[in-house]
Amino acid sequence: MNYRVTSSLLVGPGAAVDRLREERRILRKHFPGFVLKKKIIRVRKIAEVVGRIRTRSGRSYGIRIVLPRGYPHVLPVILPDGWRPKPNPHLLVGGALCVMKDSQWTSSMSIAFLVAKASLWLHKYDVYLEKGIWPGRQQPH
Repeated sequence: MNYRVTSSLLVGPGAAVDRLREERRILRKHFPGFVLKKKIIRVRKIAEVVGRIRTRSGRSYGIRIVLPRGYPHVLPVILPDGWRPKPNPHLLVGGALCVMKDSQWTSSMSIAFLVAKASLWLHKYDVYLEKGIWPGRQQPH
């Protein structure tokens, strides 16, 4: 599946010098309620992003995006923060939200792009909770 992404959610090649600074700028522009925290914990991650998304149903969900070593060449992990999703077809082992395949991630995609994908996932999750179906096109895991 190919993605059409607005250019303001992409990171340009000039950001290689200070990627996290550029990520913060893009996050502030599109999702000012999300905070990027630089960390080095157990040499597995370099940073994480935390925030909340309110869906049309009125539910509010906390999410945490973990940027692993190898970022931006490795797809970050999106985790629920402060809640546990009910079993559904788009959860990965360990409870991470499946918003795209590893092979679809490119280093030009931003954390803000993943927040947008998580928002879409959460809106679909709300439908799943209410109707028992996952709406829209799906990819096999």
